[in-house]
Formats: sequence, C-alpha cells, structure tokens
Amino acid sequence: MRRLLLSGLLLCASQSVLADAFTECPSRAFLTQDAVAKTYGVNLVTGDYGLVQDDMGTKSKVNATGFNPNDQYLYGWGYEKFKPVRIHDDFTVEYLDVDNIAGINFYVGDVSLTNNTYYVYRAGSRYGLYAISLDGSSENFHKMVRVVDGGTLKLKIFDLAFHPTDGYAYAVDRSGLLHKIDVENGTSEQLADVGVTGTFGAVYFDVDENLYISSNNDGKLYKIAIGAGDYTAQLFALGPSSSINDGARCALAPVIDVSNVDIDFGDAPESYGTYLKDNGARHGLTSDTSLYLGAGVDGESDGKPMPLSDDVSDRNDDEDGVQFATTLQAGDRAVVMVEPSAAGVLSAWVDFDQNGTFDADEQIVTDLSVNAGKQPVYIDVPADAKPGSTWSRFRLSSSAGMEPTGGVSDGEVEDYSVNITVEGASVNYYPSSKSYSTVVFEDNWPFEGDYDMNDLVVNLKTSIFYTDKKATLVNISGQLTAVGAAYHNGFGIRLPDVLRDQVDEDGINYTINDRKVVNYSPLEAGRYEAIFILAYNTWSYVSAGEDCTFYRTEEGCGSDVQMRFNLTIPFKEPIETDISGIFDPFLFATPGAWHGDHFDTPPGRSYEIHLKNHHATEAFNYKFMNGSGQDASNPDNKHFFQTTNGLPWAMEVGNEWKYPKEYRDVTHAYPKFPSFVRSEGEENPSWYTFSNAGESILFKN
Repeated sequence: MRRLLLSGLLLCASQSVLADAFTECPSRAFLTQDAVAKTYGVNLVTGDYGLVQDDMGTKSKVNATGFNPNDQYLYGWGYEKFKPVRIHDDFTVEYLDVDNIAGINFYVGDVSLTNNTYYVYRAGSRYGLYAISLDGSSENFHKMVRVVDGGTLKLKIFDLAFHPTDGYAYAVDRSGLLHKIDVENGTSEQLADVGVTGTFGAVYFDVDENLYISSNNDGKLYKIAIGAGDYTAQLFALGPSSSINDGARCALAPVIDVSNVDIDFGDAPESYGTYLKDNGARHGLTSDTSLYLGAGVDGESDGKPMPLSDDVSDRNDDEDGVQFATTLQAGDRAVVMVEPSAAGVLSAWVDFDQNGTFDADEQIVTDLSVNAGKQPVYIDVPADAKPGSTWSRFRLSSSAGMEPTGGVSDGEVEDYSVNITVEGASVNYYPSSKSYSTVVFEDNWPFEGDYDMNDLVVNLKTSIFYTDKKATLVNISGQLTAVGAAYHNGFGIRLPDVLRDQVDEDGINYTINDRKVVNYSPLEAGRYEAIFILAYNTWSYVSAGEDCTFYRTEEGCGSDVQMRFNLTIPFKEPIETDISGIFDPFLFATPGAWHGDHFDTPPGRSYEIHLKNHHATEAFNYKFMNGSGQDASNPDNKHFFQTTNGLPWAMEVGNEWKYPKEYRDVTHAYPKFPSFVRSEGEENPSWYTFSNAGESILFKN
C-alpha cells in the first residue's frame, strides 16, 4: 500500500532545523543546464526563465533533479563525483555519502513523494532503476539499491516525474509514448501516444495532476492532463532549449502562484482560450517590460473574458496597439495598423466562421517581423467568411511559432471584437465596437422597494449590419452581471417596430457561455412583435455562492460572471428600420413563479418592467397600470414605468456601471441622480460616474 508521508503543515511551514532547505513548496520550476551546472528558475505558465545560480559548487553537470517536499530540498546527480547531491535553497550542491554501486552517472531521476526516496534510472541491462532512501529512519537511508535492471524495464527516456499522490512516476519517450512506472515493483505500463516526439529532458507535475514535458530541441513545453485521463500533449508554453537539460519542481504546488500578476492574458470570450485552465494566451511581464502593443501593457493572475475584462475592472485599457483601418469585408483585403513598442514577431487570428475558436486555417498573420512604431499589416478576408460579429487575437513576442493559445515569455496579447461585412455593407455599434452599456432593474414595480437597482444587472453591446442602407442582421452580446432579486425574473429584448415574421428564425444563433442553446428558440412564439427571450429564469444560470443570498450584490459575495450570451438575428430580407442603441430590454416575471402579495396568482409573462417611457410588449397586461403603489404610469400620455417622482424602475447607463450593494438606495449611491431626473437631463449629466458616487456603498467584486 502506498503512503503519503507529508502533511500540509510540513509543506507550508519553514523548517528552522534545516536552515538551508527551501522555506516553501515553490510554484516555479527549476532547470539545471550546461556542462558546468547552472540553475535557472522557470515560470511554466509563460516559459519565462532566468538564471538563479551560475556557480552551484561543482565543476561538472548536475542532472536527474527532483524536489522532495518531505524535507524541502532539491536532489540531483552530480557528475563530478558520480554521486547524488542535495541542493540547498541557494542552489549550491552538497554531495551525499552514497556508495554508487552502478559506477556510472545518471540523467533520469526524481524524488517519490509517497516513500521519500530518490530514484535514478539508466537504460541497459548493466544498469537500470535504483532507489536511494532519504528517510533517516530507514535501514536503507542513503543506500543505493537496484530495483530492476534496465534490460527488463526497457525504457528509453530522458527524465521522469512523480505524480503528486498516486506514487507512480511518468515519462514520455523519444517516440512520444507515455509510460506509467511502478518504481516499487520495477514495472511500467504504456498508456498512450501523446502526439509529439523528441527528447524530453525536463519533466514536471503540478498539484492538479498535470504532467509537463519540455523538449530539449526547441524548448516547447507541453501539458498532459494525467488526472483527467487526457493523454494528448497540448502546447503550453515556449521555453528555453538546451542539449543538457533537466527539470524539477514541487509537485504539490499549483502551476502558478495566484499572487503573481506579472502575466498578460487575453480577454476574448472563454471559448477562444482566455483562462489559464484552458491554456489561454498569455505573455510574461517583468519590471522592465519593453515589448508590447500600443502605449503599454498591464498584468493579471488569470484571464478575464469580456465584457468585464481587466481593461474595465482596473480602469486601465491596454488594448490599444491595433487599429482596423478598413472594414473586414468577405473576399477583400483589409488594412490593420499595428504599433509595436520595439522589434518583435507578430501573429494574429480571426474567427471567420464564428465557431468560437481560432482554427488553424484562420491565422491571418504568421511570424511577421515588425519594428517599433505604427505600420500597416495587410490581411486577406476569405470569400466565405461569415458576416457578423466575431473575435480576433493579435500576439506580439520575441518568439516565433506562437499559437492562438499557450504561453510565451514576453510581449503582449490583444483581443478585439470585429465584424465581418459583405460588399456594400456597414455596421453600427452601440455603445462602441469595444465597450458595453449597462441595464439595471428594480423588480418591485409598482412599488419602489429598496430601490437598489441591482435586482437585475446586464451588460449589453449591439451591432446592426447594413447592406445598401438596409438592415440585414443584428447582433446582441453581453452578460448577466448581477441578480439581487428574491423574485424569479426573466430577461428579454424587443426589436422596436420589427415584426416577428421578418426574422429568419432558422438562422438565429444563440449561445450561452459559448454553447449553442438548443432547448428553445429565443424568438418568442405566438407574437406579432420580434421579441427575444434570453432567459426565462435568471436564477437558472447563476448561483449566489456559499453564505450568500444574491448573485454579485452583497459585500464579500463577488464571483466570476456565470452567464455570458451572444445572439445573432438575421432577417429574411434586408429591412428599412431606425432601430438603434440597446433596443428595448425588459424584465418579466418567470412564468409560474410568485411575484409578491400584490398579485393573486403568478403574473408570468404578463408582468414586465421596461425603461422609463418605453411601452410594454404585446404580452403585458395593461390592467396592472392602475395607479397602485408608487407607479405614475399613464398610457394615454405615453408615460410608462416611472414613479410619482419621475424615477424609473429600469434604466440604461452607457458604460460598465458600478451599481449599488444590496439594499443600498441608488439615490444614496449616486446623490446627483434625482436632480438629473427632475431636470430631464439638464442638470448633472455625469451623475453616474465613479467620481460622483458614494464609493463605500457600491458593489466591488
């Protein structure tokens, strides 16, 4: 039976009795390279590396390295004296008094976490797999014992790494075959062909059961999801190459320290590879970073897909290095202006078929050498490119061979929402091609309730495509940002003055979190108007979280946004229309759900809340507009959804607005809002800005 000798306290606490041991289980990896050993620290996430010790106290190589969390030392094989070494926290070696019964040096090895033993291996019947116990209480402490001869094990490998918990070692041979090694019994099992070949001289594990293999020839670092049972190697980062190469890291550490914000990630929707968990595009940053696009670059610890990317959340929009000088028209050549800060290599992609990924045949720029300053880049748009809204990705680095995902050691990634048009076409964006507007609702109509304006918060962006001045397609994208409602509500959008039978229902594409919605059509059935239901019950798509009642409205209850959507609406024939802005968003009561004591039965779709003075859809029951509560609606005078003080139950703010916390009145959060309403917009037009807010009562993620 395999036993894990570690405890969480041992891994994280400093060990005063071992003054030169590492004081923590480090997330970074270490490489020993060169004929006279030097140690380099490596960030596996980006491939960035730097020299940490150029004099390890030996005159020859050190290989077969491994980290031992049981005592928090590195171990390796010192070629100068043909003996194992213990490597201190200053990366100098201490030769161990071990009798080398094999009489040779080793370049394959690692430390088993489960039995506190250093294993080394060399192919050939005269050699094999050897165990050296590091447990001071063992009778085999610092004794070299052969487990099996190399003729029996028959592995042609260049490094191995121990799994953090299962006790097995894993290695990939030159032919790309993945092996699972039982070091106690001296046997191995061939698991799969990982899909890449080469000399993998540095191999690592992380705490999430991912195996990383580094190719000596080109430095490419691949990730293999052992824990998930996915044995296909995925290019993870571009790292250092070396003919003499061996790696080690603490297998109980995550691959990245969450406090590390020295990485630039993309911010396209999740399906394009944005988060680290999805091998998102990322670039290493340093204090003297000099290679980027535009005026500068900022870092983060993980990707944040639009619309709430870090460009919004930290008010530092660094997506400024690419400008589309011409439209992207199917079958035409387009001009893009790029502005590198220094000479580098540029690659770029556009999702022409709008399938939510950057496919291999969608690369528009490949390893283009660019210099500092603005310069044009010419790209060819395929004739079969699908008209509509999509995404592009631009990556600048000193490294060639970048893919749309994965890490590199320097430079920047910038993602842009773009639109594909056809000849004679144009596009109108709202509020712009890059930014989002915010729509907020108070769901207690006809009563004011707590008036915190966070019962439903949605970010929206719209695009209208025209050909010969007639609308051919509408795109609506956004996210459900907050739900501060005890009631169950749905969310919909009406296209004003557009009829249902003008919409090509078969051509509609609606995705939630990058997955196509197939269980219902968003185009509401049985209606004369073009009404789209994005969610019948918003609580079906979000959860408040532990110890929270609401979603992203309470102090300490922030989370990642859980519902992102994209709706593409084609028309059967081009139509003449003056639709614009965010169209007509509305909240409605979830069918069958209780909506307060004011209603004898659940009102369902007959209950709606719209922006001030926007009339309801044909589904609304106008008998509800009877002067109840604080409602001052008067359909005869075209006054809708406003209080006796003229305040709205729903409003749009033309930016990614900071809304109040739960139970905090919006008129307290933004004291200038009431005068703006009373003056019909003449006074305090910037009431909604952060500088005019009571910051302490705004929700912060």
